Amino acid sequence: MLFLLVGVVLLGAILLRTDLSELWRQMANVGVSGMLAVLCVYALYFAADAVSWQIALPAVDLSWRWIARMFGVRMIGEAYNNITPTASLGGEPIKAWLLKSNWGIALRDSGASLVIAKTTSMFALAVFVAIGFALMLDHPRFSLWHKQIAVVGLAFIVAAALVFYLMQHMRLSTLVARRLGATRLGQRIAGVLAAAEDIDRQFAAFYSGHGLRLAGSFVFALANWLLGALEVYLILYLIGQPLSFTEVWMIECMVQLVRTLTFFVPAAIGTQEGAFLIGVGIVTGLPSAGVATALVRRCRDLIWIGLSLALASCYAVTPRKVMRGDLDVAES
Repeated sequence: MLFLLVGVVLLGAILLRTDLSELWRQMANVGVSGMLAVLCVYALYFAADAVSWQIALPAVDLSWRWIARMFGVRMIGEAYNNITPTASLGGEPIKAWLLKSNWGIALRDSGASLVIAKTTSMFALAVFVAIGFALMLDHPRFSLWHKQIAVVGLAFIVAAALVFYLMQHMRLSTLVARRLGATRLGQRIAGVLAAAEDIDRQFAAFYSGHGLRLAGSFVFALANWLLGALEVYLILYLIGQPLSFTEVWMIECMVQLVRTLTFFVPAAIGTQEGAFLIGVGIVTGLPSAGVATALVRRCRDLIWIGLSLALASCYAVTPRKVMRGDLDVAES
């Protein structure tokens, strides 16, 4: 909650330093039809990520029906990621629980798939940012200081992705479980430790036996980031400050670097606006256009979260069917 307060204060400071009349004029240019177009692009962005997650879940078929299901579940989970101060993790258990409650998908399967999908997303982000950094090197408006910050951010993302993968590859959960197994605490949480070991086996089975699925998950994760850049391209066009797609790519890289480095701020409030203020301001010379872009995205977020929470009422929260062999951490 402290970080949420910091983000709100930062947002207020940004608005105080912005020409509000110009900001309102730019946002008004978007209009209802423009906002609908932004929502359509964002829906494609969401769909790419949902497919990336579905591919990482071998327990379900690769079908349009399951794409729709994963899309809906991800909408609800991401809404809770945005509205809870839990470093974008509050909605992940909800996604797994909805799959179990509505379609009987074992928590070990959905839990492992969420981690794998997050891993491919992080590696895809590293590639996306690396390309954006390469484009930034030849752009005259970005100073040496900006480029150095981008290098630090890129190194952080690459390191985080590698550590995240190695934690799965080295079966860290199993190692911890074995260390705790003989202790009194280990005996009390034996079911949880067994579930952790089982999820580690899920990681090993996926990475060794589903190479095509892993590649497919990565491709759709990369498409997800590209569609995010396309959304920014559209918003800037609508507010009357069109840029080339390569320039938009660089700006979106800056935004994602800031969001990654400030993951502890709920919904990246304030930090996202600051990143757009700097990125768009550097390229166009109009910082207000960056704030307008960020606020249009923020309006899209509010609409999407509202739709997601309304959709949540259509899903069961009590399991209709429990798959045989499910190691349910909650029940243990």
